[in-house]
Amino acid sequence: MNLINPVVSSVVPYVLNPIMRQFKYLFLPNNNVKAVVDAMDVLRAKKDIQNAKREGEDCSPEMEFWLEKVENIERDVAAIKQEYYLRKKCIGISSLNLVSNYKIGKRAFKTKEELMQLLNKSSKFEVICRYLKENTAGIVGIWGMRGVGKTILLRSINNEFIHNKDGMFDHVIWVAVSQNNIEKVQSDIAKYLGLSSADASAICDFLSRKSFLLLLDDLWSSLDLETIGVPEIQHDAQDENKRMVVFTTQSKAICRSMEADTKIRMEPLDDDAAWSLFNEKAGKELIASDEKIEYHAKDITEKCAGLPLVLVTVGKVMSTKKSPQDWEGVATMMGKFPGMKEPSLFPFLKISYDSLEGDSLRQCFLYCSLWGEDEQIPTDELIECWMGHGLLGDFDELNEAYIKGETIIGLLKEACLLESGVLKQPVLKSSDLTSNVKLHGMVRDLALWIASDCHENKRGWLVKRQRNLKRLPKDLSGREVISLANNKLRSLDQSAKFNKLRTFMLQGNENLDLISPGFFMTMHFLKYLDLSKTSITTLPEEIRMLQELQYLNLSFSSIISLPSTLGDLNQLKYLYCGKASNLKDIPQDLIPRLTKLNVLDLYSTGVYFFKGAYLDDMENFLCKLKGVGINIEGVSALKRLSCVPKQKVQLTEGFYEYLTSVSISPSLLGINSKTSLQELQILGISPLKELVMKTEHEDSWCLSHLKSLRLKFHPKLRNIIWEDLEARHFLPKLAYLSIYKCDSLTSLSWVAQLPSLQILKIRKCCKLMSIIADDHHKMIEDGTPFQSLKTLILDNLPDLDSIYEGKLSFPSIEAIILSKCWKLGSLPLGYDSAKNMTYISVKPGYLWDDMNWAFKCRFSRFVVQRSVEWTIFNGDRKEAEKGFKEGDLIKEDIKTMKTDPKKEVSLIGRGNGFPQVVPVMELIFVSNEMHSSKCSYEIL
Repeated sequence: MNLINPVVSSVVPYVLNPIMRQFKYLFLPNNNVKAVVDAMDVLRAKKDIQNAKREGEDCSPEMEFWLEKVENIERDVAAIKQEYYLRKKCIGISSLNLVSNYKIGKRAFKTKEELMQLLNKSSKFEVICRYLKENTAGIVGIWGMRGVGKTILLRSINNEFIHNKDGMFDHVIWVAVSQNNIEKVQSDIAKYLGLSSADASAICDFLSRKSFLLLLDDLWSSLDLETIGVPEIQHDAQDENKRMVVFTTQSKAICRSMEADTKIRMEPLDDDAAWSLFNEKAGKELIASDEKIEYHAKDITEKCAGLPLVLVTVGKVMSTKKSPQDWEGVATMMGKFPGMKEPSLFPFLKISYDSLEGDSLRQCFLYCSLWGEDEQIPTDELIECWMGHGLLGDFDELNEAYIKGETIIGLLKEACLLESGVLKQPVLKSSDLTSNVKLHGMVRDLALWIASDCHENKRGWLVKRQRNLKRLPKDLSGREVISLANNKLRSLDQSAKFNKLRTFMLQGNENLDLISPGFFMTMHFLKYLDLSKTSITTLPEEIRMLQELQYLNLSFSSIISLPSTLGDLNQLKYLYCGKASNLKDIPQDLIPRLTKLNVLDLYSTGVYFFKGAYLDDMENFLCKLKGVGINIEGVSALKRLSCVPKQKVQLTEGFYEYLTSVSISPSLLGINSKTSLQELQILGISPLKELVMKTEHEDSWCLSHLKSLRLKFHPKLRNIIWEDLEARHFLPKLAYLSIYKCDSLTSLSWVAQLPSLQILKIRKCCKLMSIIADDHHKMIEDGTPFQSLKTLILDNLPDLDSIYEGKLSFPSIEAIILSKCWKLGSLPLGYDSAKNMTYISVKPGYLWDDMNWAFKCRFSRFVVQRSVEWTIFNGDRKEAEKGFKEGDLIKEDIKTMKTDPKKEVSLIGRGNGFPQVVPVMELIFVSNEMHSSKCSYEIL
């Protein structure tokens, strides 16, 4: 009997429970219906939260499958609810039809079970987010084969926490690692943090005082976190700062060597999820419209082997195939490449490439691969590359080319061959405002595979960006396209045979300062040459040998002069020299000899157009171009060039002009500036007292495409006048505004109206007392001031005592940088202000500590007190400045030094603030305490 009782007690529940459940189906259908409806309400709330989070962003295939399941079950619950309440409504009470009760009760119960599974299912995204929220320190490794969605998952985590402003992380940092280039990783981290030094000690010192989430995408080998400057990731009960690292890799072994606390394996989707994802991308209605299409769709889905990248890419292509024959053809083709080992993925992904309309669009895709793996590609640079290769066709205005380029980017995104870049915070420089795109690593490999004629021509294209190359590779002969950008090349002196070379990209080699005379001798077919962001000061006369050259870029280089032989390049269409500040000498007849030139950019160089015969000659020539970046001395000269399609303009004071007022108007800039002008800099007009914005009876005229405005060195400028118009209508797309050394301005209320302004930089305006004056309350009440502002920089404003007397919402602000604003006692931030704030950067001690307003404590956690390091040079100050460039690393912090009092000593400061030069002093003792509130100098 003792043996029987345990057996009976364990068996009875298995016997009775199913029987009792059947009785509930019969007699208690209302309980089952109510339970499933209540559970659906909870699940629907969870779905709404996920939909809100994914709005405008990529969603993991796992989450897409979950959301689709929820939608399906939502329809089932609605049908059950409708059927039950219709029956009840007809007779006023629950139906006595036992068969009907049983069916609806059982259906409701089964649906509730399925619903609870969905409700309790934790996605990998949720598992990682929960771990990050519940722990104070840890390392998470996400591993799996290429194409399973690791990067999409990491990007979802980035977007989740970069928008989450509840104080969990001070900084969310994204780094694409790939080749484990330590210097690049450090540089990317420093840029994200706004550090001027990328040294490991500077990074470590900064992060050790902050909570952070570091996201490392695509580790190929183990990465020593301490080497790059990441503080030790371990739990410390006395440290309130969270320190988390999440990385992706293809190898579980790397997860072990990185000592990951949690390892998440990304696997191919199961059959149901794969079929669901493919249906969504190819179109459910299309697949269901024909039995043969559905048959081939299932075949294609099976051959995609559960890889989301392949399912999405092929699915998008198949959404345009309407006949069963088309589907059969793709299914047959895929059958020739069985298996999902990585090399055999390319033929599957190539389906998307083959479906692109036209050779130009396909070429545009291939040229995306000239950027590095996982590199953020600025869209403007990409469009200029396509334009320089003749892929955008003919256009009347340069703006048309950019619009066409944006359209192509959209088409490549729709084909899943191009992705949006990663969200970046904070936005600190005007260059950060450019939108970015990127290629998935496997898609980039696909492009290079296609460019090499599917590996038949392995010597066609050579791409070695960011490899720390100090010399040219030896295997350059016979190449058609070469990209060696962002390396450390010093000279171009190799005597390779470049007889097939069409494209040569060398931008970003900052140490490159020499091109040997014979280097261009064999480049008879070169069409595209990029030498921007190099230290080249001169071009050899032999550049005349490049008779097929159509595109030459010397922007941001150290070029001093252009050789006269450049004028022999009679095929040249694009000449970019913008912001090559040392360029001052261009032979007078050079530019007019370039008879096929479409675009000329000399903006922000030392080359000016002014009165006289030279201007007469240039006026006729420039008016025929499609886009011009130009520097003009004098308003009268600028008016003469009103017909020129100006994209960028720098205006300075003209000879014998004494202008107290300048009007930004159609007669000054030209009617065509409404759509062409993107950058405007007004520089050094010493008598100027007022700047007037007006339309001159051209009511619709405005600077609708102007993105950047700089006003510098106007000591008498008191007023910026808006004549019968509003700033928001006149400058609708202005994103960057810099005002420097305008010493008579007292307020700038109009800037708050600018709808697209993202960076506002005001420096050395000694009489500025407020940004928004007290008498502009109505303007604040009528709209949202600074609605798009992300970064506010206020530097050396000794009279500034208020940004605004009231409170401002600052809905988009990410960073506020303050320096030498001695009278500023508060910030206009309330309890609900600045929900996207990332950091507030101030000078050590003397500014933030003296501020006082009701909600100061709420924002104290964002404060970064800029550190200072000192490098000390004995001797001439100019030599000191020359020897210290932004980007140099100071490896030793010199804390004390004694020197002969008769010697002059220059000190150059360096830290995670702005570099600065201290005036020459006779010093005996110098003391510096890192990150302290004082940095003292004793002069004996």
